[in-house]
This record gives sequence, C-alpha cells and structure tokens, in this order.
Amino acid sequence: MQRYFVKNFDESQFIIEKEDHHHMKKVMRMHDGDEIVCINEKQQVFLCRVENIETGEIEVVEELLQNCELPVKVNLIYALPKSDKFEFVLQKACELGVTCIIPLLSKRCIVKTDRETFNKKYQRFNKILKEAAEQSYRNQIPRLAPLIKLSEVASYLGDHNLVAYEENAKQNEMSRLKEVLSQVHNGDTITIIVGCEGGFEQGEIDELEKMGVVPCSLGKRILRSETAPLYLLSAIGYALELG
Repeated sequence: MQRYFVKNFDESQFIIEKEDHHHMKKVMRMHDGDEIVCINEKQQVFLCRVENIETGEIEVVEELLQNCELPVKVNLIYALPKSDKFEFVLQKACELGVTCIIPLLSKRCIVKTDRETFNKKYQRFNKILKEAAEQSYRNQIPRLAPLIKLSEVASYLGDHNLVAYEENAKQNEMSRLKEVLSQVHNGDTITIIVGCEGGFEQGEIDELEKMGVVPCSLGKRILRSETAPLYLLSAIGYALELG
C-alpha cells in the first residue's frame, strides 16, 4: 500500500500535498476509494481512503499502531564524498534507520563547496530522503542538517560516539565497536562519523578523541567511503533489533 508523509492533520479529511497528489493521480493512477497510508509529523500512521482523486481530498479511516523506527536515535556525520555517492548514502542510510545526517567538510574532501552552495541541493536531497522513508516504511523522514566543519561536530554528539578509522583495522583492533554497542540502551543517541575517500588525517582523529569520540575499525577489510556508514548502521540495527 502506497505511503505518504503529510503535514499534521487533526481532521477526518484533508487535501494531500501537490507533489503527492500528482504521484497518486499520474504515477500510481489511483481512483476514488483506493486506500493509502499517511504519516504525519508526529510519526502517527493512518489508513486513509481517496475521497476525490481529482481534488486530492483524502479521508482518514483509522490510526494504525505501527512503529518501524530503531529503538535509538542515530546521527550520521559523513564527510562529503565525490560524485553522487552522497545521494546513494542518503537513500540507503534512510532505509537502515538513520535519524539525522550531518554533511561534513574534512581536510581530505575532494568536493570543494561551502554551506551556501551546498544548501542549493537540499530540496533534491530531502526529496530522496522522503521517497526512501516512504519506501522503507519509516515513521519519520530523517533530518538533513547544515554542512559543518570538524570544529562543529560536538553539537551533534550523543550518548555514544564512534568514528570509523582504517588505521585501527590495520592494527587488528576489532573490539571497540562491539564494546560500545553492548553499552547502548533503548532511547540512547548514537553518533557515527565516517570520512570521505581519503579518510581522516591523524590530527582530525586526535581532535575527535578529545571530544570523546571513540575510533573503531569495521573489520579486517578496508571499506569504501559509501560502504562504511551502511556497515555501521547495519551493525547497530542487528545489535538492537536482532541480536
């Protein structure tokens, strides 16, 4: 059943937003009487019925008690990679349950941009997140934070903080990730930090450690920039939902 995120609604009927209305009518080719699922900004899920496909009028049928979120909040601080890898990570991180994604400019970033230039892409990025959240049955759309520098990382740290560091893997350090995840409880906030293609410089790791961030390896293999955050999110999901 098709899902749509809508603004808060308290009435039994509402008008679906223009973009979603177009998707329902032209892409899904829905008709009056078809059922959809709508999620509001309070993360409440409702079974709804198309009352009038021409006007986009939707009738609320009943609330559904669905919660597909991780039992923790996960912030992903991700140093900007080149090309379209950032968009790939946005989509897949959303599917894996991330709460907030914070783009980071680190010293080894190939992409040269600033906050003003990067902000011009936010509409596209947020559309990717919305569609991924609908597809993966999320109760919320992950927040995309403003572009930050390393000195601003502290504002996004949580109860547990990890940075993927390939030098730890080369030194056969394999225990820190497991140790940290074993200490996580439902309701906690976990912040995971991943570098771009060249990783982080030692000085950046030292600065993060001073903030209380724990460097960890992600196994014996060296992962690509776009693979590492998905590995971490998968590990968190397994530890807290399946482990």
